[in-house]
Parts: sequence; C-alpha cells; structure tokens
Amino acid sequence: MHFSSMTWALLLLLATPAVSDASDKDAEQKPLKVLLIGNSQCPTIVNEKLIEKLASSDKEGRPIRIAGCVKGGASLKSHWEAGTGPETARGKIAGGSWDYVVLQDIYFVKEPAFRPYAKQFHDLIKENGAKTVLFGTASILSDYPAGFERQHRLHLMMGRELDASVVDASRAYIRYFGDKPSTERLESLFAKDRAHPGLWGSYLYSCMIYSALTERSPVGLAAPDSIPAEVAKELQEAAWSQHQTTVKELEEKTEK
Repeated sequence: MHFSSMTWALLLLLATPAVSDASDKDAEQKPLKVLLIGNSQCPTIVNEKLIEKLASSDKEGRPIRIAGCVKGGASLKSHWEAGTGPETARGKIAGGSWDYVVLQDIYFVKEPAFRPYAKQFHDLIKENGAKTVLFGTASILSDYPAGFERQHRLHLMMGRELDASVVDASRAYIRYFGDKPSTERLESLFAKDRAHPGLWGSYLYSCMIYSALTERSPVGLAAPDSIPAEVAKELQEAAWSQHQTTVKELEEKTEK
C-alpha cells in the first residue's frame, strides 16, 4: 500500500499524543523521593511510614518513598557541620536524586542559628535538583503557646525569603487544640514526656507534610488503626486547613 508524504505526516501527528499521554502517566505513577533531615521529633514519621501510607491510600495521587537522616538532638547547624560523608545530611542530599528535602530544626532554635543553615541547605538542595520544604514542628508543651508562635514566625519568614514550602505544624497543633483546650486535649498530641509527638502528633505532622509535598488534602486518607476515626478526621482537617492558610500567608507576602 502506498502512502503520500502528507498521509505519513498525519499518521505521525496522530501517534504523538499517545506517546505523550503514556509518558505523562508514567510520571504520575513514579514515586516522589523525599529525604527528611531532622531529629527526635521525626522517627515515627519515617519508621512507621505514615506519609507513604497516606500516599498509597490516595488513589489519584503519586506514591511517595521517604528516607531519613534523623539524629536525636540534632539541629540544622549540627547536621551541616557533620560534613559530607555518605551517611550525613549533606552527603545524602548530594547522592540521592531526591524530589524534595524536608528540613526540620531543633524546637528551641532562634533566628541567628536557624537562618544561615536553612539557607545553606536550601542552596545545596537546589544545586542537586530538589525542592526544599521547611518543617516547623510544635514546641514542647511547657512552652505553649510562646514556643509554638516562635516556630511559626521563623518558618514563615524563611519560607518567604527562600520561596520554599512550609509545614507550619505548630499552628496546626494550635488549630487542633481549639480555644481554651483542656489538659487532656493538649497532652493528646504528645508522648508522655510532653516534649516529643505521640502517635497522634506524628500523624498530624505527616498529614501536613503530605499536603506540602502534593498540594492534596489528607482528609479521608489512611490513618493508623489505633487512632479513632473521628480523631483522625479532626487531625486531617486541621492539617489541610492550616496548610491552605500557610500557603496564602506565603503568597500574600510575595505579592507585596
């Protein structure tokens, strides 16, 4: 059978979208690779694969694979000063082909110690083709609400300066607590030491990180069986609502 040059051109044109569609579908199914750099606020997120489980239950979202460089008591300063060996934060950033790197500093950090290291890590992350997410945790319960507000201000400031996504978990905790919370409600997000997150707090962290990574709501997604369904829904809603508020706050500053 003989085809004219015009016919061949038409056939090639018709075939092209199918190739493109297949490529787009492959990209959507490819897992997001995420590195979490932090301290003892983070192990449950990584070890229990809370974010990965959220992603796997979101049928319209992409899978997520998360790894950690998590050291008890570590600050971004100490992570940076640990050097560039393969097991250090800097070494992992350089060698991992990550889509996102999540940076979490010590809860009592203040601007002079936070700002330079957040910026240095951000520059390194960009050099290696990934995006930065600044993860502001809650403070310890004895420093509520002042420490929570400090975390909020610091991370919002750096998010604006670096044009980076922010996980404003301190404000999400406050949102979940509500007005005049009882001691029981305050303690419900913490471990017995009232300094580290319990499972509920870690799940709230995870929902917020998931929202920052994907811009998708965690409401209705998977939760550990030990978290009552009504509590899981409250945590998911607090995370999504705060994420949306944080995005607006970052955008408002950028537009001015």
